[in-house]
Parts: sequence; structure tokens; C-alpha cells
Amino acid sequence: MPRIAAPTIAEHVRNQTGRVLDAAGRLFRERGLYGTDMGAIATAVGLARNSLYRYYPDKAHLFVACVRHDMEPVLGRVRALEDTHPEARVRIDAWIDMLIDAAASPAHATMGMISEIRTGAPELRQQLLQLHQAPNEVLERAVKTVLAGTRRDPIPVAAMIANMVHTGATRVIRRGSRVAVKRELRSAVARLLGS
Repeated sequence: MPRIAAPTIAEHVRNQTGRVLDAAGRLFRERGLYGTDMGAIATAVGLARNSLYRYYPDKAHLFVACVRHDMEPVLGRVRALEDTHPEARVRIDAWIDMLIDAAASPAHATMGMISEIRTGAPELRQQLLQLHQAPNEVLERAVKTVLAGTRRDPIPVAAMIANMVHTGATRVIRRGSRVAVKRELRSAVARLLGS
């Protein structure tokens, strides 16, 4: 019988799951999804390979869990923007700042591998798409508020902002200045919103 390193089995499983996600996320970022195998992850955690399958049925499910693990803090902060920044225009600027700052985080590095999930796992691709879409929903609501009473369609405007921020995030990842990117994005968004 395996030894547990926690007061309860549930706590042991939680701790082991965290260790598995940390090790797998690091390996995925270093080697890519297809350059990482379950054996390497098990070794990094100090588990037998068959023990790893008790936690995740395959590498694709483990990868999705890693993306969720890496994204959850960012998503929590993005969701909180509606409470911490009730004024929609200020919320959009805070959203830009948050997404640009997240560009250098493990969450962004892991999200960059989403395209490696093959079409053979449509339910996993759908889960990843939902994680990717979650921050944009907060942006869309803010843009709708800013453009309320105009004849402009807020959905394409929000999509344009999201695409500009994605491009800015790419620039930051390639060693661009966060300060300069944020400044340019705020300026472009203000012109786009007509403010």
C-alpha cells in the first residue's frame, strides 16, 4: 500500500495533484506538449507511471488540467475587475494591463500550446476554448456599457480590442516594453471607443 504524506487521503490527493500539475506544466513549457510524455512527468513527480494514470487518464487531459491550473489565478483577477472597477472605461484599461502583465506568466506560455491539442479530442479543445474566451466576456460587457446608446456594435469592437491586446502581448513576450505597449494600447482603444 502506498504511503500518504498528509493527515488525510483527500489532502494527500490534493497535494499530489498540485505536484503533478506543477511538474507537468513545467515540462510542457520546456518541451512542448508532444515533447513531453507521461513517463517524464511521473519521474519528475516521483511517481510510478501507472500511479500518474490514477490522476489523469492521458496526457491531453493532464495538459488541459495544467492550462486550467495556470489560468485560474488570471481568470479570477479578470472576473474581479467588474467589482473592483465599476466604471466600464477604467475596467477596460485595467483589463488591458492585466492581460499584458499575464503575457509573461506561465498561464500564457501554457495557453500558447493549445493548438497542439489535435482534433481527436474535441471535448478538450472546447474546454480550452472556454478558458481562452473567459477574459473576453468581461471585456465585451465593458465595451457594451461604453457604447450603449450608440449605433455601434460592441462585439466586433471588443474583438478588435482583444486582437490588439493579443498582438501587444506577443510584443511583450518578444521582450518589448510593457509600459510602452500598454500606453499604445490605451491610446488606440480610446480612439476606437471614441473617447
